[in-house]
Amino acid sequence: MRIGFAQMEITPPVGTPLAGYAGHRPCTHIHDPLYCKTLLLEQQGALYGLLVLDLMCVDEALHSCIARAVAPLGIPEEHLVVTAIHSHAAPCGIIAGVGPLGRVNGEGAPDDPAFADYLQRVVAAVAASCQQALAGLERFQIRQARGPMPPVATERHTGADPKEELVALQLRTESGREVVLYNFPCHPTVLSAENLQVSADFVAHIQPLLGAEMAIFVNGAAGDISTRFTRREATFTECRRLGEMVAQQVLALLRDQPFEDPQPLKGIHTRVRLQARRVETEEVAQKNLEQATARWQQAQVAGADAATLRILKSYVEGAGVSLEFARTMAGIQQLHLPVTVFRFCGMDFACVPGELFSTLKPEGVAIFGYANGYYRYIAPGQAYADGWYEALAAILAPGQGEILVTELHKLLAQLDNI
Repeated sequence: MRIGFAQMEITPPVGTPLAGYAGHRPCTHIHDPLYCKTLLLEQQGALYGLLVLDLMCVDEALHSCIARAVAPLGIPEEHLVVTAIHSHAAPCGIIAGVGPLGRVNGEGAPDDPAFADYLQRVVAAVAASCQQALAGLERFQIRQARGPMPPVATERHTGADPKEELVALQLRTESGREVVLYNFPCHPTVLSAENLQVSADFVAHIQPLLGAEMAIFVNGAAGDISTRFTRREATFTECRRLGEMVAQQVLALLRDQPFEDPQPLKGIHTRVRLQARRVETEEVAQKNLEQATARWQQAQVAGADAATLRILKSYVEGAGVSLEFARTMAGIQQLHLPVTVFRFCGMDFACVPGELFSTLKPEGVAIFGYANGYYRYIAPGQAYADGWYEALAAILAPGQGEILVTELHKLLAQLDNI
C-alpha cells in the first residue's frame, strides 16, 4: 500500500458568481485561494482517488469530466470519489444542461462562457494534482481517531447540539510527509449572502494549524447542520475563530493515538434507484412562494430576531426552488444515485451525492457528502411533513432518504464478504 497527495489552486477570477445563496453574486475580491486536494491510494497495483474541491458542489457532469481527465493515469471512475466542501463563498461546480439532472441542476449554473472556461481549468488542475500525487507515491503509516464534533455547528432549525462525530486520519509517509483528513458535518456558512469575496469559509484557516503538509476537510451528513446558531458574526474573523476550534479538536483527538501499518481498503460502487418528487403546478408553486414571502416580510416588520428571519428567508428560498422544479422536473419519475461504500483501517465510510440529514446517517458510519454528484437535500420524511426549506428544495420524494440509508446498510454488510 502506498499513498500520494497534492493540491492545486482552483481560485476563480474576479467576477465569477458565488453559489449557495439566492440571487446573482459576482465576486469582487479573492480573500483566500481555493484548492483541489488530492489523496491517491495504491493497493495491489490498483489506484483509488479522493478529490476534494473548494466548491459548493460537484454535479455528475463535472464528475464525468474529471473522471475522463484522470483515466489516463490509471484511476478508473469506479475508484474515484470527488467531493466539495460546500462553501457558499465559492463558485458552484455545475455544468449547465448536461447529465441526468442537467435540466434541473442547470438552472443553477451561470450561463457564461467565462464560467465554462473556469470549470475547464478546474478539471485541468484536478488532473495535474492527480499526476503530482501519483509521482509521489510512498509507503505510509496511519493513526486515526473519532470523537465529539467541535462546537462550531448545531442543528440548523432548532439550535440543538448535533449527535455527530469528528473522524480524523493522519497519514505519514516513509519520507516524513504528512496529510490529515478530517470529516464531520457542517455547512461552511459563516459568511452570509452579503459577502462577495471568494473564500473557503472557516475551512481556509485549519490547514496551517495542523502542522501537516496538507489537510483535507471532507464534509459529512450536513443537510441539517450549520453555523447558523454558533457564529457570532458573518466575518472572516469569525471564520478564523471557528477554524481554530476545529483544528484544536482534530489535534486533541489524534494526539495520543499511535501510528500503525494500514489495513486493506475494500469497497463497492453502485447506483441506488429512488423516486423523484412529485412537482406542483406552476400556479400552486407561485402561490406558495408568495405566502412564504409574506410571512418573512411580516416578521421583518414585527422586528423578529436574526435567526428567525434567516429561517423564514430559507422558506422563501425553498419555495423559489419548488417553483423552479415545477418548470424543470416534469416527467422525471426516478433517479439513480451513485453511491460508494468502503472500509479502510477498520472504519466504514459511505459516499453520498447530496446533502444527507444527520438524523438519517447510519450509526458508526462516516459520511462523505456532496460526493460524485449533486442530488440536493436528502431529508427524512418528517422534514416534508414540517414543510422545512430542505424538503421544499429536495428533488427526492418523501421517504426516499430512509430507503437510501437502508440500501447503504445492505452495501456495508456486503463488505464483510469481500
